[in-house]
Amino acid sequence: MKRTLVFVVALVFAFNLVGCADKPPTGTEPKALNFGVMPDVESIPFIIAEKNGYFENRGVKVNIIHFKSAQDRDSAMQSGQLDGMVTDVLAVVFANEGGFKQKMVARNDGNIQFLAGKKSGINSMQELKGRTVGLSTNTIMEYLADQMLASSQMRPEDVSKVVIPPLPTRLEMLQGGKIDACILPDPLAGVAIKDGARILNSTDKMGNKPGAVAFTEKCLNENPEAIRAIFHAYNDAVAYLKNEPQHSYVDFVIQSQGFPAAVKDSLALPQYANATKPDEQIVNQVVQWMKAKNLVKGNYQYNDLVDDAVLR
Repeated sequence: MKRTLVFVVALVFAFNLVGCADKPPTGTEPKALNFGVMPDVESIPFIIAEKNGYFENRGVKVNIIHFKSAQDRDSAMQSGQLDGMVTDVLAVVFANEGGFKQKMVARNDGNIQFLAGKKSGINSMQELKGRTVGLSTNTIMEYLADQMLASSQMRPEDVSKVVIPPLPTRLEMLQGGKIDACILPDPLAGVAIKDGARILNSTDKMGNKPGAVAFTEKCLNENPEAIRAIFHAYNDAVAYLKNEPQHSYVDFVIQSQGFPAAVKDSLALPQYANATKPDEQIVNQVVQWMKAKNLVKGNYQYNDLVDDAVLR
C-alpha cells in the first residue's frame, strides 16, 4: 500500500512538472505599445525601426499605426487607442487643455517651408503683403507662418490667409496659381520647389520647429523602460539613415508613407539627430502664441508639457 501511494504521489508530481514546463513564464511578455505616425518625414525613423527590427532588438513591442490626418491621429490618442505619436507642441497643448493628459518626450526632425508660387512674382517675404497664403488655422502651420512673417517685420494681418487644410490640395492650388504662396512640409514642399516654387523661409533657416514625439501620461507612468527602449530603437534608425544610401530604402518609404511617386526624385530627408528633448524656448513661444490667440486658458509651463526623465 505504501509503495502504491508513493507511486501515485510521484506520478502527480511528474504531471505537475510537465504542466509547468508547458506554461510560459509569467511577466516576461512585453506589452505592445501602439504608436501613431503621419505621412511625413518626421515619422520615417520610426517606420525604419519597425522594418529593420530595431524595436525587437531593444526588447520592446511596438505597433506602428499610420494616419492620414492629424485629426484622426489625435482622436485615436484621446480615445485610448494610442500610447504615443509623432505630433507637435500645439497638438499636445490642445490635448491637455481638453483634459487628455500627455507629455512630449522628444522633438522631431523635418523641414517646413514658406513657398511662393512660380508665377506669383514674389521673391521675398516682404512682397507677400496683400497676397494670398494657403495654410491651416490654429495649427503648427499657422504658428510657423506667423513666426516667419514676424521675422521679416510683418504682421499676420499683412497677408490674406486662405484656409486649405489638406496638404495635397494646398500644393495643387499653389501649382495652379490659385494662391500666391503657402506653407508646406517636406516632402510635398520638395515637389513644389521642383515645379518652380521659390523658398521664402523655412524652419531650417529659423531654427524654430515645434515638432514633437509625445506619449500619454498613463503610458509614461506605467511603461518608462519600454518608452526608453523605443528611443534607443529610434537612434538605431537614425544611424541607419545616416549611413545607408537613400536608394536602398526610398521605395519602401514612399510606399509605406503613401507619398506621391513624384517625390522620389526630390525627396530630401532631414539630417536626423538622436532623440533630444524639446527646446524649452520653442515650447514657451508656442504657448504664448496660443494664449495670445485665446486658443487655450491654462497657464502651461515647460515641465507641465515635457517629460525629461526618459532621455536622461
